[in-house]
Amino acid sequence: MRISSVAALSTLLIFAPVSALVPAKFINDCTNFATGFENENTEVLSSTYVLKGAVIPLPDSCSLTVTSRANFCRVKLNVTTSSSSRVIMEAWLPTNWNNKGKRLLMTGTAGWGGCLIFEDMAWTSGLGFAAIGHDSGHVGVVATGFTNPEVWKDWVYRSVLVATQAGKAATNHFYKTSLSKSYYMGCSSGGRHALKLAQDYPDEYDGILAAAPAVYWPNLEVAEAIIARTVGAEGSPTYLTQAQWEAVDAATMAQCDGIDGVIDGILENPARCDFHPETLLCGPGQTWLLNGCLTVAQIQTVKKLYSPVYSNGGRYIYPGLVPGGLPSQGIILKYGPSAGAGPRDFLRYVVKNNPSYDLSQFNLDTADEMVDNDWSGVHSNKSDLGGLQASGNKLLLYHGLADVLIPPAVSYEYYNSVSLNMSLTSSGLDPFFRFFPISGLGHCARGKGANYVGGPQQVQYFPGAADNVPAGNSALMSLVKWVERGQAPETMRAYKLGLLGETLGQKDHCKYPLRTTYKGHGNPNNKGSWECT
Repeated sequence: MRISSVAALSTLLIFAPVSALVPAKFINDCTNFATGFENENTEVLSSTYVLKGAVIPLPDSCSLTVTSRANFCRVKLNVTTSSSSRVIMEAWLPTNWNNKGKRLLMTGTAGWGGCLIFEDMAWTSGLGFAAIGHDSGHVGVVATGFTNPEVWKDWVYRSVLVATQAGKAATNHFYKTSLSKSYYMGCSSGGRHALKLAQDYPDEYDGILAAAPAVYWPNLEVAEAIIARTVGAEGSPTYLTQAQWEAVDAATMAQCDGIDGVIDGILENPARCDFHPETLLCGPGQTWLLNGCLTVAQIQTVKKLYSPVYSNGGRYIYPGLVPGGLPSQGIILKYGPSAGAGPRDFLRYVVKNNPSYDLSQFNLDTADEMVDNDWSGVHSNKSDLGGLQASGNKLLLYHGLADVLIPPAVSYEYYNSVSLNMSLTSSGLDPFFRFFPISGLGHCARGKGANYVGGPQQVQYFPGAADNVPAGNSALMSLVKWVERGQAPETMRAYKLGLLGETLGQKDHCKYPLRTTYKGHGNPNNKGSWECT
């Protein structure tokens, strides 16, 4: 193992206003972390003691800052994955680890990766986990490095695997004892990594929390490319502004909100919403500015986006966007001026290896090419979880039903494919795989419902939640209770939060295939007004 000069010089502490007394030995062990540490192809870049309350800047402009929630040793590692690729990772090792269950928690990345999600690391290290994060094999949120197939392999699967192994080694080395349980949590592309682990490396984690997983990745990129082409550039006849999408959402609610038995601005089962956007169609001489209506071209845009995506010969590719979630995050606007950055980059740097490729060149033959190739296993859709079942480890999946970036239908499709492939009913899957649809939750976070469940990529969007919401009710700790106490979750507790993280309502979302059903009376923000049917 190599020890960098940075590690040798890393004795500077990051000070905070207040901190509990910490044993000098802990600080000394942190400063000298590199001494005796061995892990294949791993270099210690730095080891720094951080006080609770310290403000930590995030690297590479991935975000602004995060405040530490524990006294911990911050270890930064470089893991070489090939002659032309590497993974930068960190381990945040808190002082109270030994009396908090000796647990490790790997945090996932987002989008094209390149950024450690420090907010999740701060939250979970504050709960006593040895919190691990990695950059998925490249720096920043861009995909240009994927022209190197080794960097692409890191993003697809290898980064999380080597970070897992190095993170476990670092934890065991620092505390001079073996960790007890290991957990993974990730949303979106981090959720895709979660499924990849469950499918191909089921022995690595005792518990895996997958949120809104980007399963069927090439299919997702095809769908986004077609959406980008459908919506068009800002100002084109097919384009809708944010205000117009809000009108579409209002019309959706007017038609469908009452289907679940209560008018609360939330679609409990969006699949039952047969939305007809023609109610917004402009009549002769009418305009958006004067009448708040849409043109025929705009109505066609809405209808196409709400419909499944097909390729040549009617081949099914991907579900349409979910009703009831379009304006909640403003995501749809990215299909205008920045037209389809995700599929464009996938095509430029992986599929075509041509940095000048533009979506104007995209056609259905290209769509078939994207879907038909393996791309180092990026689909992450294997439906045989026999290895996970045999290991005794657990997979907990949830997906927001107002997610417009990754439609929740894909999680239903994946769950049902596992059921069919393994010839197991839901009761047969329950011992190792459970799925919770969360109404009113957008992509990973945000949305209009009771949507804070205490999972990946949530604490940064809900200021105060880490202090005001009981961590024991979180999705993460529900997974811990399932793994360590055998308390399998039947519902997933969610909170509707105010601007300061105060609780405005609660709801217990039911395990699929049961449905969260309004009892017909009571405040819909009260969890007692709902039941599983």
